[in-house]
Amino acid sequence: MLGPITCKTIDLSSVSTEDRSYLFSFPKRDIFLIESIKNWGLLQPPILYLPKEGAFQIICGEGRVLACKTIGFKEIKALVLKKLSPKELLLISLESNLFRNLNLVEKAEFLNKAIPLFTLDEILILMKKINLPPNNIWLKILLEINKLDIEFKNLIINDKLNLHILQFFKFLNEIEKKEFLLVITRLNLSFSEQREVLEKLLDLKRRLRLTSLLPEELKDALNYEEFNQRRKTFFERLKELYYPNLSAKMMTLKPYIEKLQKKQINVKLSPYLEKKEIELIFKVKDSQEFSQKIEFLTQNEEVIKKILETI
Repeated sequence: MLGPITCKTIDLSSVSTEDRSYLFSFPKRDIFLIESIKNWGLLQPPILYLPKEGAFQIICGEGRVLACKTIGFKEIKALVLKKLSPKELLLISLESNLFRNLNLVEKAEFLNKAIPLFTLDEILILMKKINLPPNNIWLKILLEINKLDIEFKNLIINDKLNLHILQFFKFLNEIEKKEFLLVITRLNLSFSEQREVLEKLLDLKRRLRLTSLLPEELKDALNYEEFNQRRKTFFERLKELYYPNLSAKMMTLKPYIEKLQKKQINVKLSPYLEKKEIELIFKVKDSQEFSQKIEFLTQNEEVIKKILETI
């Protein structure tokens, strides 16, 4: 039941634009509406609620109200509700916004407002209503999204943030979150890179007992002006920090690998020498050439042994 609803002319100064108790639009939509309202006027009245005390609260149409204020309107037509519970008002707000596809940040903010008002079973039903899997895993993800700063939220609505990394944010303070945001944006990290880099940075912080997420070498790499050089330098330095013995091992391996390469036998190592195994890759045109390769490898068994011992 909607309760009493009337269409009235409302003084805009009596409408609160600070109270977002029932609003969850992100980003705010007024900038998209200003030209339309200038040209055609306010075609669809916003929905307001008149509490017992205080200013009108916006239930639906925040963008329209803000746009009208920006244009300089003093009064607007609005649908006014009275004598409704917070639960009913939030549901009206949701129903009024379902004509468009809510983004993930908006869904997160809506559920954050709904949790104090609804039972868990009701919350799961609402998740289905906004096209989300009705389970606790997604609920936790959405609550984490709601805690994020606006810069991370912008990444989410532009599909540039891996949601699975949010589980690691509990290990970051606010300064470290901003550092990682800088890493994502300066390097244009893919979803897989975001997870790999953050896991390595957290591990480095623990191993080296750092006071911040980024060592100075990596902060410096982010300052390179040219994008490709910036990425290359950052990942090289991260690799050196994370695998401190890698460079020395590669120098030891170099002459052995080159000896095999002279016979067109390539050696494929596991990334960062994480596995004590190698792949020997070569091409042959006939059985005789195959026999020659095998004979060479047999004669140079010590070379292969040295490679395996080194890694």
